Amino acid sequence: MRRGRSLPYVFLGPTLGILIILALVPTIYAINISLQNRTLSAPEADYVWFANYLALFSDARFLNALWVSFKWEIISVTATMVTGLALGIAMFEAASPRARNVLCVLFIIPVLLPRVCAAFVWKFAFHPLYGALTWPVREITGVTPDILSTPLGALLAVAFVDVWQWGLFFAVIILKLLESLPPQPLEAARIDRATRFEIHRFVTLPMLKAPLISLLLVKAIESLRSFDLVYVMTRGGPGISTETLDMYAYSQGFIEAGKISYASSMAVIMMVLTIVTFTFTWKRLNR
Repeated sequence: MRRGRSLPYVFLGPTLGILIILALVPTIYAINISLQNRTLSAPEADYVWFANYLALFSDARFLNALWVSFKWEIISVTATMVTGLALGIAMFEAASPRARNVLCVLFIIPVLLPRVCAAFVWKFAFHPLYGALTWPVREITGVTPDILSTPLGALLAVAFVDVWQWGLFFAVIILKLLESLPPQPLEAARIDRATRFEIHRFVTLPMLKAPLISLLLVKAIESLRSFDLVYVMTRGGPGISTETLDMYAYSQGFIEAGKISYASSMAVIMMVLTIVTFTFTWKRLNR
């Protein structure tokens, strides 16, 4: 019995040990660098302790990047979940089994594309002169729309591409979750003459609460890693209106100033905010 109980630890122990090392070593190194004044141009550095963190909160560009990251999280996560739920329920209610299979294959294709490739394709589609999306508008109205040149338009355009990739994929997951539910509660609700809206509001969605919360948190984590999408489509512009926190850290660390310690302090703050926010959200939603 003791050998049987220890067997999982024998197999999982080495893997978990490697994962812990891979997670802790870069984190400790980043925290250590954030307490220094290290730059790319100088090989030596001294400890300045919390000077980098104090400087961040007087940096208007950092505060703007923090605000943009917050807006990006809210818009991308909310739009993805709403799109996934709407399309998943629509396929469950209206599509035949064969049509569902075809739609699932089509909806999975966008998320399989590399993010950089998708960003380049959609950036060209939004081009004011040659874009496939802007050309009909220009022909009909005579106005040349330049969506990526306005702060709100650029943010919404990038969010649209993100939802195009992940919202369709989430619709497939939600459809399969709905298909896995036991049919008895749905049949009982139909016998009681509940509408389709009432069935999903009071029966199916409460039954899928835990998986939907997991999907929400997965998308929130994924949205934090949208550096490539935003960088290719807008480069943080116009101005700094779409510059997220990871983009500003990259700019300060490797492009503009070479301030490695300053960039590391942003990464540490981002990590702390992410852990605190996700822990609070998980506990709040699982009550």
